[in-house]
Parts: sequence; structure tokens; C-alpha cells
Amino acid sequence: MNDAERRIRAYEEMGIHRTGREADHTTTWWMMEELRQVGVEADWQTWRFPRVEIHDASIRFGGWDIPAVPTYDCAFTDHRGVSGVLRRDHGPGIVVWEFAHDDQERMAAGIYSSFELARQDGAEGVILVMGDPDGEIVLRNAERPLDPIELPVLQVAPNHAGPLLDAVGSEITMIVDGGRVDAPADNVVAGIPGADPDAEPVVLMTPKSGWFTCAAERGGGIAVWLEVAGRIAANPGRRALNLVASSGHELHHLGLDHYISELGDDAHRVHAWMHLGASIGSRNGQARFAASDEELFEVARQALSDLGIEREAFPVGNSGFGEARNIGEIGGRFVSFLGGHPYFHSPQDVYDRCIDPESLARHTDAAERIVRHMLQ
Repeated sequence: MNDAERRIRAYEEMGIHRTGREADHTTTWWMMEELRQVGVEADWQTWRFPRVEIHDASIRFGGWDIPAVPTYDCAFTDHRGVSGVLRRDHGPGIVVWEFAHDDQERMAAGIYSSFELARQDGAEGVILVMGDPDGEIVLRNAERPLDPIELPVLQVAPNHAGPLLDAVGSEITMIVDGGRVDAPADNVVAGIPGADPDAEPVVLMTPKSGWFTCAAERGGGIAVWLEVAGRIAANPGRRALNLVASSGHELHHLGLDHYISELGDDAHRVHAWMHLGASIGSRNGQARFAASDEELFEVARQALSDLGIEREAFPVGNSGFGEARNIGEIGGRFVSFLGGHPYFHSPQDVYDRCIDPESLARHTDAAERIVRHMLQ
């Protein structure tokens, strides 16, 4: 077993990596130790966020009690829930929307406009039926964790949704009984000095949190991040390389927001940022890359081409999705590897199902080439 496989399997075995939960905190200490083993001393950076605690999330009607998961940034009900006639179109009652497993709109931020339109049309709540290719649940990221919407929203696996969809036109009750508590989460931060202490540094970043085990979604990026950090530590460049593995990915990138905020004006003095985003080295992935400017676009394109990696490019200057969006918002220069895969945001995102080891190795080499160019 090579280091990449060992690391991803270890990450997977920690469990559910939601922000501020046990596995997320465990990941912090584990990543710090992995860095120490390759000669990089790391620290943690704590920040706080409103952690959602759910007491009951379900849909009840006619003797059925269907399990569901609330969107992180929705409104709560009380323990009795809200009731209404189930319908597929907008109007009073409870609205159900069904998505195919390959429908990209289910994860898009534009759905918030649909939530608001449903609320204005009198909906008491919305139910999203969406899953992976096997019908297991997939979960949406929260675009508004600090400013929740005014509507209860539940997510249901297609495998559990048959009776619910048959109940369209009947009265149902949806329960989102929960609350929010102030809680801590951690980023991992470190630095590798360069030969020129006056040169603007480079940042290598990857998220470390997500909804489930996240072997391909997050594990690939983490494995590449650790390996590239070790290689640079063994042979540093002219510029310093700063490292951040941020929590809060699924919560509108709250951890990276905190990291950038703590940098203050120094965030604008970063020479370039390399973002190791979702699904790097995944099987059957929807692989993309993005770059802030023509120079970095060509560097990334050439590195990928030299290593036989096919990734669809966003237009120059378009950060796509993922944490590179935050860098674009502050005017930073970046390269980003990003994408999805069939079991993205699913509890079935595990190493044996979702990782392509050969692809992961080639992506590691490509990422190192890009970072070394940035460090010149």
C-alpha cells in the first residue's frame, strides 16, 4: 500500500467528516502528524460556527415514517412539524422536487431562488428527492449557513421515496426539529520557508470536511496536499509555501473564509494559490480545472497534458466552484483542480468504489509541477 492509499483509507475510516464533528477534529490531528512525518511542523487554527443539531427529521403520513436529512441552512419546525398537501408544483402545501442522479441543478446555488419562490407561493416546506446512481442519499452543501432560509427543506434518498411520491395529492407532515449551537472547528496550517524570505508566498490549499466519508471527494485532495508538501519540504523553492487544509467546506467554505480573514492584508500579498478541490483521482469523475490568468492557465494545461490527464477547462478567470471562488473574490491568482464523481456527496464515497490510484498519482505530479512554477 503506497502513501496515497494509506492516507485516503485512514481518512475514510475516521467516519463522517462533517464540520466540527469528531472525525473532523480527528482529521486535524492526523494531518498535523502526517506533515510532521515529512518534516513540516503544523498548527491548528480554531474558528466558530453555528452547528446544526437535529432531534427529528422525518416525513410522516398514512403509517409511513420516512427518514430524511434537512439542508443545513433551512428553517426548523417544532417537534410536531408542518402539515400540508403534497404537490409537485408551486402553491400552498408541501412541495416535492425529484432529481435524476446526474442532474447538476440539484447542487447548484440557483435552487435558493426556487426555495424563495415556493415560499412566496405559500409552501410550508420543500422535499428534495435526490441520490447517487444506486439510489442512496446525496446532500446539498449550504450556501447560507450564517443566514438560513425561511423554509424547512428535507432531503430524501430515492430508495426511500417511493411511498412519498405515491402520496402526491395527500396530506403529509414534515418534521425538522432542531436548533443551532455555537461550536468550534479547526483548520490545519503550516509553512515551508523558501530561499527568499522577502518574496511573496504561495498557498497550497485543500478542504478537509464533507458530509460523509468523502474518500474521493476530499481524500484525493488531502493525499495530494500531503505528498506535495513533503516533496517541497525536501526541496524548497524560492518562495515560501504556506499550507492550509480548511474545514467548513460544505458550509460555504467558512474555514477558508476564516483563514483569509486572519491573513488580513497579507491575503493580497500571496503570489498565487493552488487549490486541490473535489474528486481528484476519482473514478469516472467530471474533472475540471480553472486558472485566474493566461500564464497560470497555460502552466496548468501543460502540466496536465504532459502527464496524460484530461480535464475540461473553465474560461480563464472563471474560478468555477469550490474554494478557488473565495480566492477569485479577493482578486488572487489561482489554479484549481475541481470536479465531481458519481458518488459525490454520497455515503458510498469510499476508496474501493471511487478512487483511481493511477489517476491520483498523475495528478500528484501535475500539482507539484504547478506549485513549483508558482514558487519560482
